[in-house]
Amino acid sequence: MTGRELLATVGRLFALSGPELRSRVADVIEKTGLGEVAGRRVGGYSGGMRQRLNLAQALINRPEVMFLDEPTSSLDPAGRHEVLELLADLRGQVTIFMSSHILEDVEKVCDRVGIIDRGRLLVDSTISELQARFAEPVFTIELEPGQDHDDTLAAALRELTLVTSVGRDGPVLRVTVADAASAGPVLMSVLATTGVNVARFERVRPTLEDMFLRLVPSRE
Repeated sequence: MTGRELLATVGRLFALSGPELRSRVADVIEKTGLGEVAGRRVGGYSGGMRQRLNLAQALINRPEVMFLDEPTSSLDPAGRHEVLELLADLRGQVTIFMSSHILEDVEKVCDRVGIIDRGRLLVDSTISELQARFAEPVFTIELEPGQDHDDTLAAALRELTLVTSVGRDGPVLRVTVADAASAGPVLMSVLATTGVNVARFERVRPTLEDMFLRLVPSRE
């Protein structure tokens, strides 16, 4: 079958016919970006195209809820990007429950996250709420190469009462603070007075993987 023929067959399984069927097939083809390949045989589709076709089949009857299990598994980077972009575009049109161990993908498209360990729900929250709950107050300062002020800056930072520790990895200083809200302006003031050239200064936010590892004990 071609992609269009397969979608028409699925539509008939949902009792669609005539103009309504043709309209729904055309709509899901457009929504999933399959317009250029809808007339080609499915056997020649790439992995990303097949996943788009799978989603088109699921959308043919205008569902209110969709359950997706590892929708980006086994796809190459281009295919993953295509599918994640499509899922993001469906926001507000259908409620999607997505099960995945690729936490980077979850972080990109999901509004709420539930972390389950051995059948037990450990947390159910928005990503921003999780970050606020588990965020360690850390700033990273990356210095431009070839400077002689590295040690001077680290020493100046350690003298601040709101700084609890200063670590270093090459040109990057990792500064842990007691109060992130107050620390930002103070740290920037120190950078200005020490005269260092800064390539990057940012508040570090934990990734979903960081939070998962804190919540789920190691199995080793």
